[in-house]
Amino acid sequence: MQIIYESSDEAAEVIKKGLASFNSPFFGHKEYIDFVVCFRDESQQVVAGITAWMRPGINLLCIDTIWVAEHLRKQGYGTKLLLAAEQEGIKHGCNHSQLETLSYQAKGFYEKLGYIQIGFVEKLYGDHDAYYMRKILIK
Repeated sequence: MQIIYESSDEAAEVIKKGLASFNSPFFGHKEYIDFVVCFRDESQQVVAGITAWMRPGINLLCIDTIWVAEHLRKQGYGTKLLLAAEQEGIKHGCNHSQLETLSYQAKGFYEKLGYIQIGFVEKLYGDHDAYYMRKILIK
């Protein structure tokens, strides 16, 4: 057996499925859904988007990455993307959403949309603090 460093969707999928299988006796399921919500311009280029995943068996939506092209910021695209991702989570039975944001990013943006801070790690990424946030989607 050897250690191999690679960028492989196939390897990542095997690893995720392996962990899901290990966790299933504790969660009662194996379902793990990755998805993307995005905006495309007239030339079909992605100009804003979210990558996310959900574990409906534990009612969890996790926002992984959110990005809006600089020329589109402060025009509501981020809000529309996040709300669309949350609706997809709700559709699959998720009742809470979580995410991580850094001190120079968008903590206030998430707070305006109902996220609350549930954790904090000082200088986790060099000089930048990490905030862990959660929102209840279904009460």
